[in-house]
Amino acid sequence: MVNRSTKKIQLTESQQVVFDFIKSFIRSQSVPPSYREIQSHCGYKAVGTVQDHVRALIEKGYLEKAELQGQRRVARGLIPKGLILTGVKKITVYGEIAAGGPRNSEQLELGEIVISEELVRGECFALRVVGDSMIDAGIFEGDHVIVQQEARIKEGDIIVALLEGETTVKKYSVKNGEIFLVPENKKMKPISTRGKTLEIQGRVVSLQRKM
Repeated sequence: MVNRSTKKIQLTESQQVVFDFIKSFIRSQSVPPSYREIQSHCGYKAVGTVQDHVRALIEKGYLEKAELQGQRRVARGLIPKGLILTGVKKITVYGEIAAGGPRNSEQLELGEIVISEELVRGECFALRVVGDSMIDAGIFEGDHVIVQQEARIKEGDIIVALLEGETTVKKYSVKNGEIFLVPENKKMKPISTRGKTLEIQGRVVSLQRKM
């Protein structure tokens, strides 16, 4: 990754520390830090201080601005302006998905994450996981699953599905011609889709987690 931004307005010492941390965090984690992570790293007592520094970095042209879609602001993440990402791809994060019982979640854009191009093919999106139904597969609450759309689905694949209009992430299984959505949690039972409206949105091809 190479930063080609031209520094025109000088940063204060504190702003430079925040900006340098954002850049180093992205290089190591392939995802921008949260305000809380910046707060913890810099030792600020209030997250509002971080927000002030970020606002100044945007105004001075060091960070990308958030965009508007209609009347709704879409978070872009704390991406340094002019940052060239090589060998990686930006994936849009849409709302949350249940790793538990299916839940109704609006498909709102929550920003972007950055992943290696080697992990994905074709059109993909990301969803933040809520619940514990997939813990035995190593998928935990707060993780982001990367979903490949229009992927061929086979027995045992982990998929994102709309069941009766509600989203869920489960293992795909077919028995005697009947499709089941199987949780990877010994305490939970497979969900039969017989007589229900099922739409498979894609196959989970990767996982991203903040440590």
